[in-house]
Amino acid sequence: MKRKILAIVLALTLMGSVTACGGNSAATDQGGSAVNTPSAEETAAGETQNSQGTAAAEEVSLSGAKVSDYPMLENLDLDGTLQPGMYEGKKIVVACSGANYETVFKIFASLFEEMTGGVVEVQSFPDQLFEKGQMGLTSNQFDIVCMPIAYIHSYAHAGLLTDITGMLDTVASPNYDEEDFLTGMYDTYSRYNGMQVAFPFKPDSMVFFYRKDLFEDETQKANFKEKYGRELTVPATPEEMLEVAEFFTKSVNPDSPVEYGYSGVLSKGSSRFTWFNHLGYFGGKEVGDNFVPGFTDGSGTEALQFMLDLVKFAPKESITFDWDTGNTYFAQGNAAMMEQWPGLYMNCEAEGSPTKGKVGYGLVPGGSPCLGGWAMSIAASSAEQEMAFKFCELVTSKDGEYIKAPIEMDPCRASNYERDIFLELGNPVYDALKENLAAASQLADTDIPYVSAQIGDIEEIAIQSALVGDITAQEAIDQISEEMTKVIDSVKDDL
Repeated sequence: MKRKILAIVLALTLMGSVTACGGNSAATDQGGSAVNTPSAEETAAGETQNSQGTAAAEEVSLSGAKVSDYPMLENLDLDGTLQPGMYEGKKIVVACSGANYETVFKIFASLFEEMTGGVVEVQSFPDQLFEKGQMGLTSNQFDIVCMPIAYIHSYAHAGLLTDITGMLDTVASPNYDEEDFLTGMYDTYSRYNGMQVAFPFKPDSMVFFYRKDLFEDETQKANFKEKYGRELTVPATPEEMLEVAEFFTKSVNPDSPVEYGYSGVLSKGSSRFTWFNHLGYFGGKEVGDNFVPGFTDGSGTEALQFMLDLVKFAPKESITFDWDTGNTYFAQGNAAMMEQWPGLYMNCEAEGSPTKGKVGYGLVPGGSPCLGGWAMSIAASSAEQEMAFKFCELVTSKDGEYIKAPIEMDPCRASNYERDIFLELGNPVYDALKENLAAASQLADTDIPYVSAQIGDIEEIAIQSALVGDITAQEAIDQISEEMTKVIDSVKDDL
């Protein structure tokens, strides 16, 4: 029955995807170039890209990574459990997103083949990831999938993924150490309905980026105190954030050293993350008990109204910004604050960046940031269960995480945040990322089997309408609640 429901929902979702994709238009960014506005299913949560990190990684992957490239890593063979020739003549297929994800898996495919003789084919899908993952799993095309957490849960609910509980005892190397993963991450990312169905691959939470040089400037501090009667501090609440955003917006305060107090990635496919960032602060959550909307008590309206008030102090073009455009806009020094996935730091700290050394990293104001995250799972239909397990183990091992780290794949393991080889990478966002991961309460992708992408689209359409002023915050929330309930009811008997 679950597979039948999955097939029906897949067909409906693909129909919606065609409509959404066909309806996309190109907008104009600050430099006059085209900025695409993808739909929710086309933009997976936390999938930020950085051209510098990607280019460096692609150079390695194209040339073929070798174990000798990583002399600092002493346990890539997983306590000797990866042996030469052990998977000679065997092949597995990994399905993943494009760009950095594809690059990372090609690096590990090369290392795995060198150590075991086994071939790993990487198939990447830069759009419609959820739907293509479903199609591949139901048609036995993939051995491993790497997907956002909510997608993994949908697949697990449909019986498409392997419960790895037994293999963690019988196949995993002695030092794999599941307890080393960040607090709460293993439960959130790996466990579903009493099963262990995934390996944590990439932790993601929204992080608060702010211009620390402006917050530390004595003139700005004095002017802020004179206007608002309090010290200029990094905002801890949405209310404080609004005051700071107003203060640093030049149209309101001609003495502001930057044009805007805030900037964000608010195009279709991404705008709901800003709403999610503050929903918890106002007492709401996306999905309540028994799969009913958890934001109809006024919390959803308050959070969305805060968002609409905040964007008054952001560039109008922010509702067209994609990841690259939004990140570049902030890194070029045009705004005082931004909420974004952690990869933004690479734009800010790049050589020649106007904000290099000037950006601080902290907890999203309100203390309930949006949680993303990606995991790897083994297809229940895979004929190579052990080989697939060992590849997943390699990628998510303590040493494996070092290979991913320079390519915007931050560590999932607590111990790696303290290891010298990671500290030498000089990632300034690690402390803030850990803080936000610990506080995060709202998944970026709706954690309801079968309908995650559909609900994401419902939310994006309503929020976009509110952002351009076509409907009020209350009307947008009513629209989301009504349409979301219909979609959930269509599959509720199978939940």
